[in-house]
Amino acid sequence: MMLESLELLLLVLAVVFSAFAVETRSLSRSVFGLLLFTVTVGLIFLTLGAPHIGALQMIVYSGGVMALFLLVIMVTARRDET
Repeated sequence: MMLESLELLLLVLAVVFSAFAVETRSLSRSVFGLLLFTVTVGLIFLTLGAPHIGALQMIVYSGGVMALFLLVIMVTARRDET
């Protein structure tokens, strides 16, 4: 019973984070929502009994999202703070 409720909580969080990544207007917040989504999917794999796939999900895809985050920060124009 406890494991099913944890899986349900993680699935709800995955839907919330993916909707946040799509609906927000800020690029950095959108990439952060995508990062939280990939971590949540990795945790779902861990609870389903696939630790290797969950670890791979969190290392590879979350690392790729963080590289995307750095690219977004470098490419977008910043306003001068004067």
